[in-house]
Amino acid sequence: MKIMISPKMYAEIQKMNADDLRQLNSYVVSILKEHRAEKVYDVKRKLRVGDNVKVDSPRVYGLTGSVLEIKRTRCKVKFGYQTFNVPISMVQISK
Repeated sequence: MKIMISPKMYAEIQKMNADDLRQLNSYVVSILKEHRAEKVYDVKRKLRVGDNVKVDSPRVYGLTGSVLEIKRTRCKVKFGYQTFNVPISMVQISK
């Protein structure tokens, strides 16, 4: 996978030592975690028991399920006769 960064940024990264690269990595990881947490918060705020949702998973690709229960980081979604405990980050509310 090719990463698209500016030549100036690439040159600056090449100059960094191992400790600076670790700090940069931890900073980038913390930003990614914040973005993921914001997305989960937005979905969880809109999510209600009984809502129809789609789950980003190959097991239930293309199926629409119904929310049975909402927990702190996961929710129970029923697809026909099967119930899955799904991370909220994988849930998309159907319209």
